Amino acid sequence: MQHTEAVGPTGQLQQRQLTTGWRFRAVQSSDHPETTAWHPTTVPGAVHTDLEHAGLIPNPFFGDNEKRLQWIERTDWEYTCDFEVSAAALHQQHAELVFEGLDTFADIQLNGKPVLHTDNMFRSWTFDAKPYLVAGHNTLTILFHSPMNTVTPLVAKAPYVLPGTGYEPFNPAKGIYPVGHYMRKAPYQFGWDWGPRFVTSGIWRPVHLDTWSGARIRSLHLQQESVTAARAITNVSVALDSDVAGSATLEVHLTDPAGHALPVRQISVELDRGANHLLVPVRLDHPQLWWPNGYGPQSRYTVAVNLVRGGQHLATATLHTGLRSVELRRVPDQWGTSFTFIINGVPIYAKGADVVPFDSFPPRTTTAQKRVILTSARDVHMNMLRIWGGGFYETDDFYDLCDELGLMVWHDFMFGGAMVPGDKAYQENVQAEAAEQVERLSDHPSMTIWCGNNEVETAWHNWGDQQKFQKDVTSAQRERVWQDYVVMFRDILKSAVAEHGNGVPYWPSSPGSNFDDAGGTDSNGDVHSWSVWSAGAPYTDYAKIAPRFLSEFGFQSMPDLRTVRSFAGKEEDLSSPLLLTHERFIHGFDRMQQYLKAEFRPARDFPSFVYLSQLMQAEAIQFGVEHMRSLRPQNMGTLYWQLDDCWPVASWASIDYYGRWKALQYYAKRFYAPIVLTPELDSAGHELRLHIVSDEQTPRAAVLRVRFMRFDGTVLSDQHQPVSVAALASTPVAPISLTNVAGFDPTATVAVLSLEQEGRSLATRNVYFTRSADLALQQPQINAQVHTEGSGFVVELSTPVLARAVALSFGDLDAKLDDNYFDVLPHEPRRIHVASKVSLAEIQKALAVRSLFDSTVQAGHK
Repeated sequence: MQHTEAVGPTGQLQQRQLTTGWRFRAVQSSDHPETTAWHPTTVPGAVHTDLEHAGLIPNPFFGDNEKRLQWIERTDWEYTCDFEVSAAALHQQHAELVFEGLDTFADIQLNGKPVLHTDNMFRSWTFDAKPYLVAGHNTLTILFHSPMNTVTPLVAKAPYVLPGTGYEPFNPAKGIYPVGHYMRKAPYQFGWDWGPRFVTSGIWRPVHLDTWSGARIRSLHLQQESVTAARAITNVSVALDSDVAGSATLEVHLTDPAGHALPVRQISVELDRGANHLLVPVRLDHPQLWWPNGYGPQSRYTVAVNLVRGGQHLATATLHTGLRSVELRRVPDQWGTSFTFIINGVPIYAKGADVVPFDSFPPRTTTAQKRVILTSARDVHMNMLRIWGGGFYETDDFYDLCDELGLMVWHDFMFGGAMVPGDKAYQENVQAEAAEQVERLSDHPSMTIWCGNNEVETAWHNWGDQQKFQKDVTSAQRERVWQDYVVMFRDILKSAVAEHGNGVPYWPSSPGSNFDDAGGTDSNGDVHSWSVWSAGAPYTDYAKIAPRFLSEFGFQSMPDLRTVRSFAGKEEDLSSPLLLTHERFIHGFDRMQQYLKAEFRPARDFPSFVYLSQLMQAEAIQFGVEHMRSLRPQNMGTLYWQLDDCWPVASWASIDYYGRWKALQYYAKRFYAPIVLTPELDSAGHELRLHIVSDEQTPRAAVLRVRFMRFDGTVLSDQHQPVSVAALASTPVAPISLTNVAGFDPTATVAVLSLEQEGRSLATRNVYFTRSADLALQQPQINAQVHTEGSGFVVELSTPVLARAVALSFGDLDAKLDDNYFDVLPHEPRRIHVASKVSLAEIQKALAVRSLFDSTVQAGHK
């Protein structure tokens, strides 16, 4: 995002990465003495991956190895590095050691002298190293204290124990306390209902030695005061340090998104010795704006500043950012209070998912892996991702990718489900964390909203363990805990966003109502809906709610079968520890089977169970999203839980840990399309009701074609109806009577809906009229032919009878399909494009085709 360097008469800023030569060891471990010897390590990294690479522990993700590795969190770990510093480097005026991220409680020594103590995983740490460095050999040592051993004694002495997230054990008699919420450390590491417990330690972000003289730019920002299509009023904000006082010139260079240089602005400035803050007003007429995915281009400008004195460049910095206006519009209307994101004056229907950390061990996630996941979101028409509050603040490359791909970011601060301490040290620690992170991300046009926390407020008001806590403490203590919450989420974090957030709105809690009333109501604020799945309600209950913004709802499934094999081998017994370890929702497999039994006939085998679980998940979320989109503008966003996984697991994700798309991800490409047809049956089953939902900014005149077809291909009815598709709206269509369709049988009929314009299909949707278990499907005789096309392949599929929910797979081959889990209608071939680097012969040999019929036990068969 931002690059700075300094060039002066006495030297240039040199940033030396300290990534090599590191070693680590356990300080003491009687049960694992082999870990007390020095072993090589990778920086950035985590102690668990260091131990695995050293051959000291097995793969943490396989089987039930997780439970055998809990000793790691109660061990102190020491890291050390030897490095050389030249005499020339020490001649610079300044030498600073910068730690971009230390996890978490660390004491640092440089050449045997203590220099720094850290206590926050989410902050960077810098200290003046010049007094401690010597020319030649230097030794840096970091002692990481066990987070459990550090915090548990403090919690045990407290007058009361704040209820945690519910995923940590609490047994005071054995000295076991929930402690994750008492420290500034990623909450998900302590376990969640989709993630393992791996409480890490280590150098998880880069370490570097910065030396410089003369001047250096600490930060460069573009403050967006007012942005419209006609003009952008901005300020270039430069924070710099200078060794000398006096006059200088600040040059501001702007390059437009097409790479054309705009006129240079030169400003005379007077520098003070020490810290300086410079503002340069910049007005751009008819700016090229940044838009969310689907609404326009992701245009970005480059801002470069040079500090010049006496013809010499003292310092320079560059910034790549986009111009856009952002507003969270909350105004009274007929349904309550709106919750609508307005970008560049356009109301945006938010389509996306919640994001959890991509790995239990964050440092090993590469930019390439992030690009795969985020591009997958863009490719299924998502325009918003919610970074959930139980993880961590991502690295710059993540947000750069969101800028590039048009993915708006709803960003929780890192609080998840548990009340917070109220002592001054904790509050000041968070205040520093928030200021740093908000300022760091303030120039990303994808940043759309900062949210104080995930479910902390609703947990306080509604969760059983927290209600019990409120009854067990005194009224004064109860009020103190609530006031500590208010101070944190209505004052500290809100102030940080107001000061450093570059105009991005702030929201105290998700779900919430900005303290207007109890959070999570349909009429005000955002909602997390968990009656479906968590409470076991039928997925059709999504039609019973009409929230202003649905920021969390979900449905579980198994991951790809190859992913299951990666952690369970050939084990297929759902009661096996190998599988149970990778299903963290309590009785999750029972709940999965409950829904499958209600919708489908029994699975033929374990691979069919995996397939059916994914199909069930996809159809449940499709129903929910389509219902919400049909309510526009009453509802203005759906973010399903969740996009990704941090390890291989049965979960709510639509993309599993290895980046493999589940059925839900393919379905999302359909239900998040710019134009969708959203059908619903009336309660009596006599008519089909339909909305045409469009996110396009211009209206369309189109034709709605409705065919009623038997599964053998017999067409019972074929109707064409001209329709006007309103822009940025949900348009109802006259109900379609089912009683007037001669020969209609709900068990053997499919309605094939198609929205067409000048012979081109704008949207399609197949509608079934009973649960899948009652469909009178026939054995499809699917003919699949594969041939090369361009740089990839095409699979052509045809069948004489309906093939429901056809899924293609290619064994262990890496292949990317443009669609999957689709219907093949009788005598209407489908073409599926496949991207893969393997040969045609390999693709043809590996291709496997399954459908709903051949994945379930049919009547009369065992």
